[in-house]
Amino acid sequence: MGLYEIWSEMHRVGTTAIGGGPDRRTGEMKYVAACDAEDCGWSSAYDSYEAAMVAARGHRCPVR
Repeated sequence: MGLYEIWSEMHRVGTTAIGGGPDRRTGEMKYVAACDAEDCGWSSAYDSYEAAMVAARGHRCPVR
């Protein structure tokens, strides 16, 4: 199963990607903000798109 089949929404803010999709257990929408830089490894899950967007905009990647 491809990434775009799992997530219903995909957005980018700089090096950070924001994806949204249904939770497997409850079926509620959940959002993940994750950095795409090779050695960063930062990611975080949120209940709202707005919270994920704030986290994505505030992320300062240590890998440059």
